[in-house]
Amino acid sequence: MTPRFAVVGHPNKGKSSIVATLAQNDSIAISTQSGTTKQCQQIDVKIGKAGYSLIDTPGFQRPTRVLAWLQERASSADKRIDAVKSFLVDQDCQRLFPDEIQLLTPIIDGAAIIYVVDGSRPYGSEYEAEMEILRWTGQASLALINPIENENHIIQWQHALGQYFKVVKVFNAVQAELEKQLS
Repeated sequence: MTPRFAVVGHPNKGKSSIVATLAQNDSIAISTQSGTTKQCQQIDVKIGKAGYSLIDTPGFQRPTRVLAWLQERASSADKRIDAVKSFLVDQDCQRLFPDEIQLLTPIIDGAAIIYVVDGSRPYGSEYEAEMEILRWTGQASLALINPIENENHIIQWQHALGQYFKVVKVFNAVQAELEKQLS
């Protein structure tokens, strides 16, 4: 089975840029405008006889409300994955939270998580709902700090992300060569 990775995060933090870099694919739509990615797009990458798939996703739009919905339905950790699955099939949720439905579906279907943040912007507690929702899925995950304009807040991000992800890496999708970034 080909490994699959859902690239998720806040809108306009470089998810599509990271997908384009990792896939070495210039045809992926990238814009400075938020909300360019409206639907999940799977990109298959071949490396010899092996490969992997990257899933470019829309950004989180209402994570605090989604987390509140989930918390109302799961009183303990063993119930969390079922709450996320219920969220995905709930018709009201599909109408109210289409972006979260889009980004969580491939994760629940087995994709590992690559969570992307912008290291040039300060960390804020508003990201905690996103990270907590991802944690509720139980899927393997890592976080990438994408320093879009500068590296001013990388340390702050490393401290926060380390609370939710076992692997946290700085990955500049624009400046460094792919081989250097993966080492």
